[in-house]
Amino acid sequence: MKIALVSDWFVPRLGGIELQMRDLALALKARGHAVRVICGVAGEREVEGIAVDRLSGPRLPGFGIAVTPGVFAELRGRIVEGGYDVVHIHCGNVAPIAHHAMQVCIRQRIPAVATFHSVLKYYDLPLMALDALHGYSRSALRFTAVSTVAGAALRPLVKDRPVAAIANGIDLAWWARPAGDPDAPRSGPIEFVSVTRLQKRKRARWLARAFAAAVRDLPADSARLTIVGDGDEMAAIRAIVARAGMADRIVLTGREEREAIRVRLHAADAFVLASRLEAFGIAALEARASGLPVITMAQSGARDFLRHGEDALLAGDDTELADQIRALIEDGDLRARLTMAARRPAIGVDWSAVAPLYAAEYREAIAAIA
Repeated sequence: MKIALVSDWFVPRLGGIELQMRDLALALKARGHAVRVICGVAGEREVEGIAVDRLSGPRLPGFGIAVTPGVFAELRGRIVEGGYDVVHIHCGNVAPIAHHAMQVCIRQRIPAVATFHSVLKYYDLPLMALDALHGYSRSALRFTAVSTVAGAALRPLVKDRPVAAIANGIDLAWWARPAGDPDAPRSGPIEFVSVTRLQKRKRARWLARAFAAAVRDLPADSARLTIVGDGDEMAAIRAIVARAGMADRIVLTGREEREAIRVRLHAADAFVLASRLEAFGIAALEARASGLPVITMAQSGARDFLRHGEDALLAGDDTELADQIRALIEDGDLRARLTMAARRPAIGVDWSAVAPLYAAEYREAIAAIA
């Protein structure tokens, strides 16, 4: 098939959508499909052998979002004149390029699949307006979401249309621990790792507070939290750490490359994340694939691939999050049991399983237009 992957975002900008699109393009190419990316981010015209059409034109200052008619006119031309068998559109929280691509495909009767990567929990009125104006729920578009949580939030847009929950894909073999890596407990403090963008909705401030509450009356060498990531919340989190007297227990590293993150995960004892509106939790899945038990929020889309009390602890609120961190530090048997389960490979999330699911959606989209 000749496939266009369309989104507002793509590398070199880094985030969940960008890396998932790149990895999906590589997985589809490896299966013999012709893939081209159309995006709204400046950069190279080829990324790891993937052809990229980068839409030109001004963006909203400070946000990078397309707002001018010329961008959308170029997008329409790229889609209509591209001769694609199917267009696969990737949509985040605020995604004018993605939504315009969906509207073009609806009007031109071009086979299309729309994947939603965010939990649009507070967008009911805008979603209902989009459906009323453009007929999403009455169209031949195929809808998917990266989790059941993200899919449930789409109801104002798609009404009773089916939304397939297709997990984000990863390379399980790449993230897995080296053969022969010992299962025995490590000496020293219990090492917690979190990998996240330092933005308010990711709730790293609340994570720092929960960890501080969990370890406040424990020996200084009992546990340590390393937060990997960067963003506009960095200064606020540093201030929280300083006020709590946790500078020796909570370490902020800034952004790291995938290879460095893998090394850090392989050296850790547990992964922790505090975001509630997590559509999927790719960082949590990468940690799980690295053999780490995960502590995260029960509202997160990560609940689709994690099991509370088996390979993870899912917290209902921040108090429970702190309690679970504390329990994992103090209860060696709990830690060993969760770790043993996490060392077993996750099911249905390797690209060998995920790419065929998207290919099946593409065929259904083509059949719906025929």
